[in-house]
Amino acid sequence: MKPKVIYTRTFSCDDNHPTVNYTFDKDNKVVCKYCDTQFVYEPKKTRTEEIIKILEENKITNVGKNTPYGRDEAMEISRRQSKKNKDERTHSEEMQDELEPIPIPCPMHEDYDE
Repeated sequence: MKPKVIYTRTFSCDDNHPTVNYTFDKDNKVVCKYCDTQFVYEPKKTRTEEIIKILEENKITNVGKNTPYGRDEAMEISRRQSKKNKDERTHSEEMQDELEPIPIPCPMHEDYDE
């Protein structure tokens, strides 16, 4: 089974068993002691890093006005990948969103949301 990617150093697993909290070690890997699910830590990438990775995966090397792939095409590929990533959220991430949804606009950044 493919390991689940987690973007935080600490997380919980509760897949049909009691909730267990984990923290990734220096190997960035954890196996749940109850359900044997494998987890791997990956730091969250910036939006620019995500777009560059998507372009490289699709073998798109030249983006710009006078190239086969313009900015709109690159953004469409990026949008599709973002939707795919959102659909592949882990159970822990979904639970976190249910427990503590991020309000829009964010009260901590009110002065930046304008």
